[in-house]
Amino acid sequence: MTSRKKTFPCGHRGKGAFCHRCKQEEEIHQKKLKRKSAWNEKIKSSPIDLSHLPKKVAEKTLSIIEMISTGVNYHSLKGKRLVSMRQREVISIPVGWSYRLICFEKDGALNVVEVLSHEDYNNKLSSGGWK
Repeated sequence: MTSRKKTFPCGHRGKGAFCHRCKQEEEIHQKKLKRKSAWNEKIKSSPIDLSHLPKKVAEKTLSIIEMISTGVNYHSLKGKRLVSMRQREVISIPVGWSYRLICFEKDGALNVVEVLSHEDYNNKLSSGGWK
């Protein structure tokens, strides 16, 4: 005996007890939601606000923060002190081409303050920097 196709409540047609197409789409949707919620938790657990950054920049920033916390020297991350701006305690570490991670050095330890776009970084430097 051949079974006939039927129309499911979702509008799709097929043979079986439920719509396999809708089930597959729902599974894909659930995976995306799970990845997104994991990413949001990772962003919320970071020591600074990274919600305004693109995902790749935020990932790189998190890896740099992790390296700093494990004791990697900022020179190896291409960081520099703002000596010429008379702010020796401020350290700028590039995050890609367009962003800078700002840290303060206090008692030999680096404290991460913020991540700025290069344009905002330049504007803040010209207006007096971090005090």
